[in-house]
Amino acid sequence: MLSIEQLSVEMNGRQLIHNVTFPVPKGHITSIIGESGSGKSMTVSAILGLLPVHAQVWGDILFNDKNLVEMSPKERVELRKKHFFTVFQDAANSFSPSTKMKHQLFIFTGHKQGHSKMEFYQKMRVILQDLDLTDDIMERYPFELSGGMLQRCMLACALYTEPTLLIADEPTSALDMLIQKDFIDLLKKLNDEKGTTILLITHDLDIAASVAHAVVVMKKGEVVETGQVSDVFDKPQHPYTKLLLENHF
Repeated sequence: MLSIEQLSVEMNGRQLIHNVTFPVPKGHITSIIGESGSGKSMTVSAILGLLPVHAQVWGDILFNDKNLVEMSPKERVELRKKHFFTVFQDAANSFSPSTKMKHQLFIFTGHKQGHSKMEFYQKMRVILQDLDLTDDIMERYPFELSGGMLQRCMLACALYTEPTLLIADEPTSALDMLIQKDFIDLLKKLNDEKGTTILLITHDLDIAASVAHAVVVMKKGEVVETGQVSDVFDKPQHPYTKLLLENHF
């Protein structure tokens, strides 16, 4: 479904991503792991077309056989609206602090799909309840909700829009351990029950081991190892992967 092939990114004369290649199979959870500065989020920005305007990109980002690198900015925006949904590291930054949640959730979901506000309220209420969130959060402002509640609101938007690809970029790093587990369980449930393809970016190897089918290991802008989670974690081939696992486990 999504295939990254020989992707490179250069900014201000520095090559930050070097010939990155990996697949994201349909219906699977693929996790990109690596330390801070390894190029994980930069790769995601390239996939989404959210790099700075002065960035230079080479290679192919193939989504359903269409090369995103060759698309115009307008085409990329339309593709994101229709097929992608992204949960970023700090959900608070995804919401305006001065607007009630019901208006923002509608813009992220029902408005994009041409639904009336009545249709939106009926569908969103059921989804929020499934995520253990009460209806009254729609009348509240983002600053009145916890980080975990805001992340579940983002996941509610994904459940509403049913994206072809859900990208979760360090979605648990701002959450405490208990809420992290709850959120990851919800991601897994989304994959199990809806078959949603998920690209999960994390530095937490426990999370990758518990939820992902396949793993991509990055170091200094390069992919050093890929494979099924069980294979990579049980029998790592690259010295960097071995070091990551030794330091973590």
